[in-house]
Formats: sequence, structure tokens, C-alpha cells
Amino acid sequence: MRIFHMADLHIGKKLNQVSLLPDQQHLLQQVVALIQQRRPDVLLLAGDIYDRRSPAVEAVQLLDSFLSEVVLRCHVPVIAISGNHDSGERLGFAQGLLSQAGFYIAGRCTVPLPQVTLQDQWGLVVFHQLPYADLATLKYILQTEEAINYEEAIERLLQTLELERTEGTRHVLLAHGVVAGNDGENLERCDSERELSIGGTEFWSSSLLSGFSYVALGHLHSCQRSGSERIRYAGSPFKYSFSEERQQKGLLQIDLDGAGDIEVTQLPLTPLRDLRTIRGNLQDLLQDDIVQAANAADYIRAILTDYGELLEPMAQLKEKYPNTLTLEREHQLLSEPMENYEKIDLQRQTPEQLFGNFYRQITGSDITEDELSVLTAAFQALREVE
Repeated sequence: MRIFHMADLHIGKKLNQVSLLPDQQHLLQQVVALIQQRRPDVLLLAGDIYDRRSPAVEAVQLLDSFLSEVVLRCHVPVIAISGNHDSGERLGFAQGLLSQAGFYIAGRCTVPLPQVTLQDQWGLVVFHQLPYADLATLKYILQTEEAINYEEAIERLLQTLELERTEGTRHVLLAHGVVAGNDGENLERCDSERELSIGGTEFWSSSLLSGFSYVALGHLHSCQRSGSERIRYAGSPFKYSFSEERQQKGLLQIDLDGAGDIEVTQLPLTPLRDLRTIRGNLQDLLQDDIVQAANAADYIRAILTDYGELLEPMAQLKEKYPNTLTLEREHQLLSEPMENYEKIDLQRQTPEQLFGNFYRQITGSDITEDELSVLTAAFQALREVE
């Protein structure tokens, strides 16, 4: 069975109040093209389908258009769960009706866990749906008031599953959360991921997942494994923070054979506009050859290395890079209280020395030899005028 695994679409997300819907539509069109080309048997969406619990109308329309293409025109079933950004109740609306068309959505975590059974040439593949739920919700559905932690709650929930072991039957789990590998491997985190709890205590171990042929995870935005080749995060299809700008985004193709062995392939997606950082002197960054070296319409974080004041640097950058999102100054002017400034004898200082002291107090560094030579020439010219 060929499985496409995606997660963390975050449809409707904005970066610095800039809507990413056109970018997300561009990527979802590529997904439809890959489905038509590679003919998967099922598409999995492992949570955070929307970016907010109450998505905008345009975000709902984009998801509806995408699912209609996949389910109704490509005839590929979609199995999905809610994530911590989603409203499970809203996503789960009309699930009985939608499942008859081939869209199986588990919005709320329940006991028993919802499951979908598909068949290939070797037998049955059972997909178990574990939507995101916080600890209080897990304890409620498990009907326990014991002082258990998040991992213990997940373990009890998974123990309610009956993983049939008949020949040809394989089991796949969809889940959303932080699953830590038991091999000491560190998970890659991104700035765009919302903490699931104070201190990040909502996590569980990959050792609980040994009974599944594949585990399709969502929540972490970097494509990576967790403790096993069979336990994977697909990552987000788009870069939602500048901490992700060096990542290759895409979706995972999982080829599952009759013995439960898998072959994993990452299928890259090309963004309409990338996220990238530019760094340098403002006037250098505005040069045409620098601007034309990459897509000037990308979403830009600019780090300026200039010293001193600049006249409307953001406005100048946006003339060349219209989607500049953030501006940072590598060398900030110092703002120490005046009483902390160095006391100097004005009568014993040359103009060059006075300016050098002023420069050091404002910038935190000494004036360079080249700058000093220019300054000396300027003062000499003034003296000749006098």
C-alpha cells in the first residue's frame, strides 16, 4: 500500500499579518499533482489542519477545494485527525456523512479510538486515529482521577486497542504531539511550534509504539524520525518561521508491503515564495545584482550591519523586497545613562580625540584607522578655512 503522509498544514496562517493562503494554495496544488502522478492508496493528515480553532472563511474554502480534488476527482481516501491548533468539534462535523465519500476525520479523542480499514493485495491495513488531547481530556475519557502523567495516559489509551495479528493485517497510527525517541536522539524544534503545555510536559515515548507498522506524526515542523524509521514526522509543507529556512519541506511517501516493512521517500514541495534571511549593509542589499540573485518576492528577514542612524530602512527595503517581514539591526546604538559616560578634560583633548570618545560611547567600539584618517582630513580642511 502506498501512503502519503502530511501534517501541520496550518491553513489560514499569517506571518506578521501577511496571509499565506496564496502560498498554501500553490503547495496544495502540487500535492494534487503528485497524487495524480504517483497514485497513492490513501492520504494521511496528522493534525493542525487549520492554524486557528475558528478559521477564516477563505481557509475553509481552500481546504474544501483541496479535499474535493483528492477525494472526489482523484478518488483517493483521506484519513485525518485534529491537532492542538484545531477545534476537534468543528473538524468532526458531519464525519458520518463525509466518510461515505472517502474523508475520514477524527476530531475528538474517544475510547475506543476511531479506525479506518483499507485493503490492498496482501490484506487489511487498519488506520487508528489519535487526535490531540490534553491531559485533563485524556483522564476524562479514560474515566480516571489518578495522578498520572501524560505518557501514562497515552499508554493506557493505546492499551485499549486490539491490534489484530492475522496474516496480512498491518496497523498504522495517526497521532499529534511530541513523541520522544528512546534512543537519546534529539528532536528538531522550530519557533513556529506552539508548546503543548507549560514546560513542554506533554510528551510520550516512542517505545509505546512497537506494535505499529508505521506511525504518522504531526506537530513538529521538521521532517524527522523519532526513535525508529517507522515513527516519523512529515513536517509542515511550508516554512512558518525563519528557524525553518534551511529545511527541505514536502510530504512523505510510505510504501508498505505485506510483511509490514516500509520504504520512505520524501517528496519535495516548491514554495511560491520562500522564507530567507538577507544580511549586510543597507545600500549593498539594495543593489540590483543582489536583489536579482534570488526571488525578490520572497518573505524576507533583513539583518542590517550598518552603524548609526538610517533613514526609513524598512521603506527602502520594501521598494526592492516587497515582502520584507522583519528588520533587525546587528549594531544597536548604545543607550547608557549619561552619568555613566566617561568624564574627559575638554581642554586637553584634540577634536579628533573628542570625536573618538563620543564614537566609543555611542557605538561601543573604537573608531577605525580609515575612519580616523577621513575625520582628520575633515578637521584639517576646517582649520584651513578658518
